[in-house]
Amino acid sequence: MPLTDVTIKYLEMNAPGELRPKRTSALGVTVAPVPVPMPTLNQFFYATVGAEYHWLDRLSWPLQKWREYLEQPGIDTYVLAVDGIPAGYFELKRHENGDVEIKYFGLIGSFIGKGLGAHMLTAAAETAWAAGAKRVIVDTCSLDHPKAFDHYVARGFKLYDTRIVNKEVPNRE
Repeated sequence: MPLTDVTIKYLEMNAPGELRPKRTSALGVTVAPVPVPMPTLNQFFYATVGAEYHWLDRLSWPLQKWREYLEQPGIDTYVLAVDGIPAGYFELKRHENGDVEIKYFGLIGSFIGKGLGAHMLTAAAETAWAAGAKRVIVDTCSLDHPKAFDHYVARGFKLYDTRIVNKEVPNRE
C-alpha cells in the first residue's frame, strides 16, 4: 500500500452551551444505546461505515478482541435507526481526565445527505454532556467524508490541534 500524508484535525467542545443542536424532522428516527456489548454489531458498523474512509485498524480484529474492547469501562455504543433500520452509530469513550470522546461516528452510505448526521451528532454531544463530560472531543481526517470537519464545526466543535501523519492507504479502485 502506498504511503499518504493524512491530516488529522482534533476538535473540542468545552461547555454544553457551545452545542448548536440540529434535529431531523423525519419521522421514525431514533437514537438508542446498545445496552450490552455486541461485538458483531460494532464490527458490522465499523466495516460498513468505514469502508469508504479507510477505517482499517480494526478490520482484522477477531470477535474476542471486539468483546474485550467493548467490555472496558467507559465505552458505550449508540445506534441511529430509521423506521427500525440501523442507519448509523457512534461510540463514546470516557477518559480518566473527564473528557468524553466521540471515538467513532458515521452513517451507512445510503443514509448520508438526509440530515441524519446532524441529528446523530447532536445526540452524541448531548449524551456525552449528560454523562458528566468536562470536555467533548472528536477528530476527523482527510480520509473522512469531505464535509465531516464542517459538520462538526456547524454543531459547535472548535479546532484545537492539527497533525499530519504518514499512513498506508490502499488505492480507491
